[in-house]
Order: sequence, then structure tokens, then C-alpha cells
Amino acid sequence: MACLFRTAFLFSLIIFSIPVSAQTRHQVVIISENDGYISVNNDGYYTNGLKVSYQWRRTPANEKRREKVNTFQVGQLIYTAQFAGEARLDRPITGYLYGDFHQSLFNKKQDLLKWGVGFGMIGPPALGKEMQERVHQVMQIYKPKNWDKQLRADWGLIADASWSPQLKKDRNAALLDVKPLLSVTAGNFFTHATLGSAFLLGRSNLNNATAFWDNHKGSTRANREYFIYVFPAVSFKAYDATVQGGMFKEGQEAIEGRLNPVFFHTRMGAMYAGNKLSFGAAAIYESKQSFTQASSQWYGSLQVGFMW
Repeated sequence: MACLFRTAFLFSLIIFSIPVSAQTRHQVVIISENDGYISVNNDGYYTNGLKVSYQWRRTPANEKRREKVNTFQVGQLIYTAQFAGEARLDRPITGYLYGDFHQSLFNKKQDLLKWGVGFGMIGPPALGKEMQERVHQVMQIYKPKNWDKQLRADWGLIADASWSPQLKKDRNAALLDVKPLLSVTAGNFFTHATLGSAFLLGRSNLNNATAFWDNHKGSTRANREYFIYVFPAVSFKAYDATVQGGMFKEGQEAIEGRLNPVFFHTRMGAMYAGNKLSFGAAAIYESKQSFTQASSQWYGSLQVGFMW
């Protein structure tokens, strides 16, 4: 747990060392994901995630300059077999602890170009065992087993980029907005390309000011957002360390996974964003990450954002 506390402390220093100005907007977003949000009978695969991000943006004085939104995020994701407390283990067990930086750029057409770099760890340093045991202790349910078979320790570097054109030219033009997305990720932990499109129904802002991209901007009632959405996508995977272990590992893992190279996922949810607070809830479907899994999965996501 000491590593996690050090990471959180460093994250706090970064946040409070950034100067505040009248033209700078700040936001903190907390996201909690768990398969138990969908059903108490769910417990396995991607079973728990916690993400905390700090974002700041400064309105450029020169209109010819691109608007930029900068984000630091730290998080932990936990993957287990479907029946983590039993002898049947159908995918590798591991935590994934990471930190990353992303920058979103918007042109005059409000097209989004986002790039980022990150660092992560799997295996014992990711503290998945400690976190799941603590959560189960608080919830007063069974003690997780089989963490002695988790993936071996390894670390990785990741870089990614994504692009989403702004199709709706006026936020008041229609209740329906379509946001296509193309993204690529490369590194010794994750290498894949994703193609998808989100369909938003309700009142949503353009790309540079929407809560859908976690960068709501507004100071009046007219800027508020409230919408429902569905976001289907497909990822073409070449490598996933949470399934295959470290890229440069020596020998086999205690539990071997077989990567599913064509990975389907769909997100369905609702969001609200005011001038100070934003809220979101979603149900996410994912096909098998590993061919060894007995089934696909559903999990839930809850998020809250604070803006100033």
C-alpha cells in the first residue's frame, strides 16, 4: 500500500503546484467501475477499477492558437478469473497500476485530436491483491483466493492517440449528436487500434466543451448538458499484458491466457454536467478478452466531476 500512497502524494503535489488564474479552468474526475454494480452475482474478469484525474485548460488569448486540455490520471484496474474463490481459473489474475498524461487539442471546427503517454505495472507491485482483499473485507464477503497465481511483476510504457471529428456544427441544431472515434495505442503492455462511434441523444455541447470527453465547459444554465448515449466499438488487439503477461517475460505464467484479437465493447449510459458538478453512470458490455474465458462480461461505471 505504501507505493499507492506515494503515487497519490505525488499526484497531489502536481495538482497544487499548477498556478491558478482567472482564465484557467480546473476539474477533478473520479471514476469507479465494478462488475457488482450490474449484479451481485458478478465477480470476475475486469472486476474493479478506480481512476482519479486532474485536468486544467487555459483559454488561449490568440484565437488562432488551438485550445488545449491537459489531464493527469492515476488508476488501478483489477482482473481475476470468473470464479476467483474457486479452483476454476479461466484467465490470468493481476492488478494494473498506472499513471498517464493526456493532452486534447481542438481546431476551429472543434475536431478532437488527443495524445498521451503513460507508465504502468502488473503483478504484485500493482497491489491488486491488497486492494481486492480490503474491498471484500469492507463489504464483509469472502476472502479472495488464488492471488498466489497472479502474473509476474513487470512494467510498461504506453503511448496513444485518438481523433474524433465534430459532425454537429451547432449545439442547438439537433438533439442527436454522433461522435466517431479512431484511436491507436502502442507499447510493451498494450498495442491495439479501436474504431467506434458514440450516439448521444439530448443536450450536448461540442467536442471542446462536452462532458462526454470529460471536458465540460460552461458558466451559465444554457451550457448545461444532459444526455443518454450508446457507444459501440471494436478493438483490434496485438498485445495485452493483463492477458499475456509482460512482453519480455521468461517462461510461462501460472495461468496462461490466449488473447482475443478482435474485441467488441459497448457502453450505454447517461450524463449530466452543470457549471460545478458532473455525474455519469454507464453499463458496459465486453466480449472475451481471453479465449480461455467462459463468457463475456458486463460491468458498471459511476463517475463524478468537480469543476472550478
